This record gives sequence, C-alpha cells and structure tokens, in this order.
Amino acid sequence: MTDLQDAARRVLSANDRGGYTVPTPRLYPFQWNWDSAFVAMGFALFDVERAVTELEWLVRGQWDDGMVPHIVFHQPSDSYFPGPDVWRTPHTPVPTSGITQPPVFAMALKAILDAARRKKVQLEPGRIARLFDAALAFHRWWYAARDPDGTGLVALLHPWESGSDNSPAWDAALARVPVTTTTPVRRKDTGHVDAAMRPRDEDYARFIHLVDLYAD
Repeated sequence: MTDLQDAARRVLSANDRGGYTVPTPRLYPFQWNWDSAFVAMGFALFDVERAVTELEWLVRGQWDDGMVPHIVFHQPSDSYFPGPDVWRTPHTPVPTSGITQPPVFAMALKAILDAARRKKVQLEPGRIARLFDAALAFHRWWYAARDPDGTGLVALLHPWESGSDNSPAWDAALARVPVTTTTPVRRKDTGHVDAAMRPRDEDYARFIHLVDLYAD
C-alpha cells in the first residue's frame, strides 16, 4: 500500500459513522448523496461489504417517488445550517433535505459489483437487488420530475444540486433570486473554514430563499 492509499483509508475511517460516511466532521456532518456514492467506490477497493452498506444507508432517505435527497440527516448536529427543521420535508423516519444531487449512485453500485467479482466476494443477492431497484427508481424520477418533456436535458432547481454550487456559472441566475428569507440565515460554515472560501452572505440568503420557497 502506498502512503497516499494509507492516508485515504485514514480519512474514510475518521469520517465513518458506522454505516455511512460524512464528508467532514463539522462542516458537513451528515450523509451527502453523491459524496457517499464516491466514498462507496473507494471502500469497494478494499472492503466491498462496507461499500454496500454505504449505499444501503443512503437509500434509507429515498423518497417514495424515487428521489434520493442530497442530505440524509441520520443523527442530529448543531454544526450545520440548514438542518432538517429548515427543509421541513415530509420524509420519515429519517429526515432529509428536499433537493437532490447528480445520480452517481448507479455508477457506484456497478463499481462495487465489479470489485466484488475481481475479489471473488459473495454478496447476498437480495441486498444487491434492493439497491438496483433504488437506483432504477432514482433514474426514473429524474426523467419524470426533471425532464417531463423528454428534451434529454434535466433541470436543476438549486445550485446545491449541481455539485458545483460555487461556480460563476450560477451568478446570473442567482442574481434574479431575492435575498429575503422566511428562515433566519445562521451561517455556521464560516465558523469551520475561512469565510473567503465560502459563498457570500447575499448568496447564502438566495440559497435559503429557494429552500423556503420549496418548503412552502
């Protein structure tokens, strides 16, 4: 094992919460959709069973219509805003956000199955079937909810859905979003990292305006 591989495993171990992985302990203390998909691909290189578990915990947050939200709030934490009280989604018993992220889930599942074949790891067929069904439902949701006219291009409803929310590509669209919010904006992210590395206050207000709009 190289030093880089060993360091990567230590990061995964430090962020492992016993079934799911957080991107960072305080800045992002919950399970994120496509982060977990990439993490599962990493786990598959040395622990196939743990990789499967990562995806199983993620689909605990899947909605009845097939959407996999971008955050699953398995455990409470006061180090992140906006939490489940702001999203106000109807999903139970595990609270979630109300938007999604790029569907890396199916690619992660295939990577896990490929790793299992290479390593000759036997996986219980029922577990894989359930994850396949979840992936299929997620993709069908994208077609139905975000490309209803069959254009071949899906719509994103929030910069956080893109995985590139700090990109200047959003500037023109965000400029048209009001900075008024029903929910008081409580910036907790700037307490964990340099504020210069984070969105501006007016941008965050626009993010939360959209969250309030969708919650309503």
